[in-house]
Amino acid sequence: MPQIEAVEREIERLDSIASDIDEEIAKLVDEMETQPQQRKGLNFGGGAQTYSVYVFKPNTPQNELKRKLAADYEAWYNVANELVHTYLPKRADDFEYYYKHTSNQVLMANPCEEGLFCDIRFNQSYIKPEGKYDVAGSIKNQLDCQRNILNSIPGVVNARGMSLFTVISNDLVNSEIGCAEYIFKKNKTHDYCLRVAGILAGIALERHLKTKCELEIGSLPDSPTLSPLIDALYKANKITLNQKKYLEAIATTRNDCAHATATVNRTMVGAAISNVKKHLEGNL
Repeated sequence: MPQIEAVEREIERLDSIASDIDEEIAKLVDEMETQPQQRKGLNFGGGAQTYSVYVFKPNTPQNELKRKLAADYEAWYNVANELVHTYLPKRADDFEYYYKHTSNQVLMANPCEEGLFCDIRFNQSYIKPEGKYDVAGSIKNQLDCQRNILNSIPGVVNARGMSLFTVISNDLVNSEIGCAEYIFKKNKTHDYCLRVAGILAGIALERHLKTKCELEIGSLPDSPTLSPLIDALYKANKITLNQKKYLEAIATTRNDCAHATATVNRTMVGAAISNVKKHLEGNL
């Protein structure tokens, strides 16, 4: 489907951008120096205490790269978030959570904003110098979660399309076989009504087999009429030899009904309608 292909191309483009951001962040964290910083806080006894943390100490080019990465991620997020809201709305909250959320740590007097929106600015502090690699790991994990949600969209779009396609096809098939059965039972005297019933049964089967080929094989034969459809499904091991013989008999009845020179009778047409119904129900 063209829509799926367009969505897949855009998501591939976005995933490539996210991969580049991920690699640049890992390289930047590795190259940035750290420095100790004294901070004051309250201890459990109520008095003030001083403690040491480490923070990033970027040089001028690294500061420029920080701003670029933050801008690149913001642009990526805005496009990706639109796609998630459009095609995967049930996961939109999860996607946005990794962008920005409020810390729920009970012991924090002033809960802070967390998530990639904040982390990519590299204002974190950590207890040991090597803690900077935990920052890179946290960013990578959160970005991976967003990428995984985004990359699942084509499969969801494809599944929805298949589902809708199947529902529409089944509705039409059931309508056609229902009409065939109605005409067959309603008019027992006119030959042309018998032929119409047989043709409708064949049309219903043909539509069903087309859907089966598209979903289970992925393509249709060059001439998607009953006999080529039956042959294609048999060659792909989607129907048994016994099913193939029953379906070929239905196809023969359908062709006979469409040609005035061929003789048809109620037994032939009744069997064709009955066997189409059985096949649709999975009993043939």
